[in-house]
Amino acid sequence: MPVRVVVLGSGAAGLSAALVARAVGAEVLVAEATTTIGGTSALSSGAVWAPNNGASPQAASDSAELARRYLRSLAYGDVAPALLDRYLTEAPRVVTWLGEHASLCWQPLPLPDCYRELPGGSKAGVRSLEPAPVRVDVAVSSRMRGALPKRPPFTLAELAGGEASPELAENRARTGTVVGGQALIAALTTAALAAGVDIRTSTRVRTLSSAEELAGGPSRIVLATGGFERDPVLVQRFLGSPLPGLIGAPGAVGDGLRMAMAAGAELGNMAEAWWCPTVRMPGEEIEGHVLHRMLFTERARPGTIMVGAHGRRFTNEARNYNEVGRALHAFSPAGFFPGADPAWLVFDAAARRGGAIGTLAPQAPDPSWLIRADTVRELAGHLGVPAEVLEHTVRDFNQGAESGTDPEFGRGTGAYDRAIAALSGTTAILRPLEAPYYAVPVHAGAGGTKGGPRTDDEGRMLDLRGRHLPGLYAAGNAAASPFGMAYPGTGTTLGQALVFGHLAGRAAATD
Repeated sequence: MPVRVVVLGSGAAGLSAALVARAVGAEVLVAEATTTIGGTSALSSGAVWAPNNGASPQAASDSAELARRYLRSLAYGDVAPALLDRYLTEAPRVVTWLGEHASLCWQPLPLPDCYRELPGGSKAGVRSLEPAPVRVDVAVSSRMRGALPKRPPFTLAELAGGEASPELAENRARTGTVVGGQALIAALTTAALAAGVDIRTSTRVRTLSSAEELAGGPSRIVLATGGFERDPVLVQRFLGSPLPGLIGAPGAVGDGLRMAMAAGAELGNMAEAWWCPTVRMPGEEIEGHVLHRMLFTERARPGTIMVGAHGRRFTNEARNYNEVGRALHAFSPAGFFPGADPAWLVFDAAARRGGAIGTLAPQAPDPSWLIRADTVRELAGHLGVPAEVLEHTVRDFNQGAESGTDPEFGRGTGAYDRAIAALSGTTAILRPLEAPYYAVPVHAGAGGTKGGPRTDDEGRMLDLRGRHLPGLYAAGNAAASPFGMAYPGTGTTLGQALVFGHLAGRAAATD
């Protein structure tokens, strides 16, 4: 009799687990709590950080040992070295396996590692990959979570290479071709359904016993329900402060975490998340829940800075989103509150017209919610920050920018800084701000939490003594991330989900 595997969650981790479990002979049921397939993965860029992947023309310059040296440079927080070693071994294999079994074609991203200058760091086009555009059948697309409204239907490589055009967007809409996280989920879903995986939406599971009842008998269970960022109680308990800027799907309410705790699992990395800066576009919601947008390239555009409630800059705005998001969470002992939330993205008219700010198109009329001022002092009044401090901040930044330097935070000196600015279509990264000035509020956010039950390097859940919990597995944001505080490169979140989802699914089907 075939092994029964129940996968809870239909994001990248869940579908990766389901696909491999079915491939090795198990009967597989995927239970998705929301009405659509894909979770937060469907809303993402689809990028995957996979060292030594072999899919890039420049991959010959990479190796597992170089990547290991790089990860050792980032080994802060609750790191799991054994799992990281397994990740480096399995990531290239999983990328290849998914190419063969889910028809995923991978292409290199024009982004270097987030800390390119550290030992073992890699240049652009080597470790970060994205799925090529996928033409998806309407029977699959109708079941998937759709992309965010007004998200450009282009790959990151196309945006960086200047290949985006209205004609290309029209062609993709006409042919049902999707990109990014949509392409990833479409390919995985298509392959899983073709293989005979039973995917049920609107099927929320809150207890392990009900998961087995759903499958009709004893089963191995893979928790892939995502994180707990949309549960205020769990956020306050484990992260320590509110998380206002939520960019992901509404299903990440900690169901998997609660089931793992009830089973006696040891927890790990509970105080960490995939931090990011976010903006709120008025009126935007996702299934009745407030939705924020990640500030990705806007903050690295020439003619922009970010300031906190004190009116001063607090970080290099062009660093990777995890580090900028972490800076927004910095605690202020003097005021006894997170000192940079809300913060403000301050920019000038040239930056306003240089590209979209969230969903605000560059040529659209200024909406009523967009703050505008003719002087820095007037702007300070609108923001509620000390005028003298903001004037000093802008003056100092402009003096450095005139000579192409940022003495305070070194913006533009790192390879990642320059690459992220290039995604906005510019080779410049520093320019003095000129009147008139604009501003939008920026909030501390996260693309998901990093904490959950600890697992071994096969995805088996562990109890408080490090022993396997029979029949229980976890992957993605529902499990403890082995990366600790780090975000090594663009696509780490999904890379972790696909790799450890694959391992957990295979172990669940073969143990």
